[in-house]
Amino acid sequence: MNRRDFLGTTAAAAGLGILPAPVGATTRRPVNPAVVGHLQQLRTTLVQSDGLYGPHAAISAVHDHLTVIEQQLLPGAHGPLRREILQTGAEWAEFAGWLYEDLGRPEQALWWSDRAMEWAQEADDPVRQAFILIRKAQQSVGLGRQQRAVGLASAALRVRGDVPERVRASAYLQAAHGHALIGGELPTLRALDAAQALVEGDEAVNDRLGGYCNPAYVHAQRATCYLRLGKPTDAVTTYQQALDHWPAIYQRERGLHLARLATAHAADRAPDAACATAMQALEISRETESRRTTAELRRVITSLAPWRRTAMVQDLAEAVAAA
Repeated sequence: MNRRDFLGTTAAAAGLGILPAPVGATTRRPVNPAVVGHLQQLRTTLVQSDGLYGPHAAISAVHDHLTVIEQQLLPGAHGPLRREILQTGAEWAEFAGWLYEDLGRPEQALWWSDRAMEWAQEADDPVRQAFILIRKAQQSVGLGRQQRAVGLASAALRVRGDVPERVRASAYLQAAHGHALIGGELPTLRALDAAQALVEGDEAVNDRLGGYCNPAYVHAQRATCYLRLGKPTDAVTTYQQALDHWPAIYQRERGLHLARLATAHAADRAPDAACATAMQALEISRETESRRTTAELRRVITSLAPWRRTAMVQDLAEAVAAA
């Protein structure tokens, strides 16, 4: 471990009320059960920070605490406490995968998702296993692996146990994206309708795992599927419905969906609206530094090729390039 990693790990350990064992030590200090609640609360805070400011604001702390979980807490925990730390560690590892995905580092995102699944399986936790399968399906969508996305989302839906409705809704949404990439309109719409029904009928929101999957989020995913199916007019209308009710805490995702709305405007042959909307997305991406949003903005520029000689498109292209 280099000095920078050691200092980061020490800071995280101090926050949990423990200190790293001396180099060469063979004994483990008993783990205080209170660390589980502390880790859960801290992860919630970092998730909110990511939603507002982007992955750079959270990734260092997440990495440091995962090091503490792996090197200090798990080796020193036994019985039910070890299972609780495994469950919590799986949530932290899944979060790391999400952050690395938004940072444009898919290999590290996949690695941490695999680690999350390993810990969830050791903990014998079907709910977290289902959620991680959904995240791996989402990563597959981003990589254009549509068949794998459908397969992983379907596997999440087959998981037995008390899986929250909104987690199941998220699985249907990722299946919808996979079907849309394949070009299957009917299975896409069926999956979208199933997700919407689950969210509209669910009042018990699990904030740690499925809280993000609200009605506005479902509308945004439906709009993206419409865009992938070649239905830009429907996509524009549905994106606008989603953004009209978008929670303020998910600012980074607002920027992403504004960028996708701009792409839909361009596909719908409305370059003025596309440029204006893309500029709004660009302002948010400057704050959050989301690579996913930046990549989407580059697609907007490509889709505006028929109007590339106009001043508004040239201004947008220069602004995106500078960002």
